[in-house]
Amino acid sequence: MLTRIFRRGLSVHPHQRLGSIIARKGIHDLVTAKRLWGNRMVISEEVHHALSTSQPVIALESAIITHGMPHPTNLNTASSLETIIRSKGVAPATIALINGKIHVGLTESDLIQLSDPDSMISKGAVKISRRDLGPSIAMKKTGGTTVAGTMYIAESLGIKVFVTGGIGGVHRGAENSMDISADLLELGRTPMAVFCAGAKSILDIPRTLEVLETQGVCVASYGDNQDFPAFYTPSSGCQSPWRVGDADAAARLIYTQLTLPSKLATLIGVPIPSEYADAGLEVQRSVEQAVRESVEKGIDKAGKEVTPWLLKRVGELTGGKALGLNVNLIENNARIGADVAVKLAELYRLESEFGIGREKRNGRGNAFNYIYSPPSSSAKRLSQNNPISSSTTAVPTSSPKSTIRSTPSGGTLPPPQVMVFGSAAIDLTSTSPSRLEPRTTTPGTIFVSPGGVGRNIAEAAQNILPENSVQLVSLFGSTAPNAHNHSDGEEINLDKPDAFGKLLMLELASAGLRIDGLIGQIGKATAACSLTLEKNGDLVAGVADMCIVETMSPDVVEQSIKRQKPEMVVFDCNITSKVIDAILKTCGELNIPTFCDPTSLPKIPRLTTSLLSLLPSSPSDPRPLTHLSPNVLELDNLYSLLTSSHSDEVEEKSWEYINSLNLTSNWRNAVERFTNQITPQTNYKDKEWISNQGIITKMIGCLPFISSFWLKASNRGLLHLHLTSTPPSPVSSSSTEIEARGRDSISYKLDDGGVHKGKWIVLTHYPSPDINQDEIVSTTGAGDTLVGGIIAGLINAQQDEQAYVEKALQRVKRSLMSRRAVG
Repeated sequence: MLTRIFRRGLSVHPHQRLGSIIARKGIHDLVTAKRLWGNRMVISEEVHHALSTSQPVIALESAIITHGMPHPTNLNTASSLETIIRSKGVAPATIALINGKIHVGLTESDLIQLSDPDSMISKGAVKISRRDLGPSIAMKKTGGTTVAGTMYIAESLGIKVFVTGGIGGVHRGAENSMDISADLLELGRTPMAVFCAGAKSILDIPRTLEVLETQGVCVASYGDNQDFPAFYTPSSGCQSPWRVGDADAAARLIYTQLTLPSKLATLIGVPIPSEYADAGLEVQRSVEQAVRESVEKGIDKAGKEVTPWLLKRVGELTGGKALGLNVNLIENNARIGADVAVKLAELYRLESEFGIGREKRNGRGNAFNYIYSPPSSSAKRLSQNNPISSSTTAVPTSSPKSTIRSTPSGGTLPPPQVMVFGSAAIDLTSTSPSRLEPRTTTPGTIFVSPGGVGRNIAEAAQNILPENSVQLVSLFGSTAPNAHNHSDGEEINLDKPDAFGKLLMLELASAGLRIDGLIGQIGKATAACSLTLEKNGDLVAGVADMCIVETMSPDVVEQSIKRQKPEMVVFDCNITSKVIDAILKTCGELNIPTFCDPTSLPKIPRLTTSLLSLLPSSPSDPRPLTHLSPNVLELDNLYSLLTSSHSDEVEEKSWEYINSLNLTSNWRNAVERFTNQITPQTNYKDKEWISNQGIITKMIGCLPFISSFWLKASNRGLLHLHLTSTPPSPVSSSSTEIEARGRDSISYKLDDGGVHKGKWIVLTHYPSPDINQDEIVSTTGAGDTLVGGIIAGLINAQQDEQAYVEKALQRVKRSLMSRRAVG
């Protein structure tokens, strides 16, 4: 080893300490690092495998377990972080010192004992920064590693990403006390990426940023805003020098920083999620009060006693609310950090295999590394004869050395809350700043991204719901199967995905979607869609090859729904009418709500055929479909198909249901007033289009078949019509009065003496999100993003409709500003 070091131009004395070697060289070879640490380090099997195979790994500190949070919140949080990170296909490496040995990757038993202050291991646990490593190892101490200590250990093993809650910084009054966190100095000398919610708000943030600048640390805010976050609040009042808009941009920045001649650290400030911003502001007010009290009591001059006093006082003032926000923000940091870690690992893989990013030493990459290599023969083939389950299924990727697993760490996924049946495709989007001319090529850009209505909806819902809540059931194309032999000589076949299939699986995994619902179809092509957009993002033309979705088996669909029993089943109309029929019948039997997105005009007859055949006899029976999300043209077509001349029996059942609603002139007058309102700001009837196009009449006409409509009206917003047993709040004295509840809505109480006793019909309009036209990158996928957000809100029954719809609309805004279908 010393010979190799001398050959690289480093003059190293044989007895130089480990820390000096790491500081000068930066070890990224696992074997060498293990040799240098010797028996002072224990690496878990999961982390060792990930590092050995160049899979993404995220380092986690343990001081938050031993000193940062009370029991059992510390244990629950540590476990939650590892679960979140594993769900993204990343190995969590929680680092701690146990009885004088550094552990990289903790077992469940380790976490339990380390988190319990009364356990034999945790009693007397110390806080371990860089300066404390040597003494703690020598004295066989147990302790939690701080940001600085964790970074030092993680980087020595080649771990590139570290997630924490908030970094330390310059303490208030540091001009007198010189109390400056070691975290800032570690960031200046240890090259890796650190994801945090900014600096803790009890600190002097302007001076903290000054020190980071002095240390040469690249600071970037994550998301749409360049404000540097202040832990509990998304803005500290200071701006970061740089901003990264998404995981791709963050990964490129980190990759560049780590591939410079001298590697550099990157600090990514992730703002607290918007849903916690109000609570964060309340806590921040308590922080400011605590700071004022520290000055009044003279505690601000007490040096290192200031911070513990402030933290304790903030906890008292907030009644523990600050602790809950701590958990929320670090979990959010873990999600984003894991997304970026996956993208970063992909960049390094491309560099290794093709020389992309940096010039290879031999000047070329090895294209043979992209030849498909099947999973082990012990993997079960997922076919049309095997209902989809939550068991582990190895799905091949483009790398011969690895597979994307449908479950974290080879375990078993829980049953999904939502099952989505529909298309999953690869979108190729072409745009040009020039005018598109027929019969010739036009210079421009081509962007490849995952798409398909079902897939887009699944990703949008999963982005909001807890990990592994959404299972996408779709098909991928595969070439002729590979034959492999079991140890007993029996030959089995394993599908190998086509080129788009491999890319689709990789994209699903990187988007945080479970892939245990994918089914291989031999001889078919993975769905793909080629789109051509105007420079303003509007669709000009496209070609879609979605035929594979139509081969989905109704029997498999029925069996998988009965097996999983999700809280909701979602489908798009790319699937056949037989599959739609199976979904609606099975969900009707099991009393599972359904949600359909019509997809396109030509495919609506697939839905109406089933709806007409399943129309119940009694008005009191549930409707065949629970939710539908059409646009205005799709609603027109749907209304025409459902109300045009059919059998006398269907017509009679339809009118019987509509008459049972007993919608009197009071309802009609309320609708008229609702649509003729003049907006004070514009002096314009912004809802007049609803009456002019007969929107309400058409939705009422379809109510015998569908319980709830979510009408996507483009820049006119979203219109929701539904029946509900929950009284609107507040309920006015007049059941037909237009109510002002922070949104435009009317509610009508149905006849107490009829079959709908105790129910209301509610109509609500939500305006579209504000966005400048020049900010729109692509409109593709905006509607799917909205539907996914609505589904997530419906699943989270505790959330108010206005809150989850507004959240979904904000997600739409992000998608409009992104080249991806789901931003």
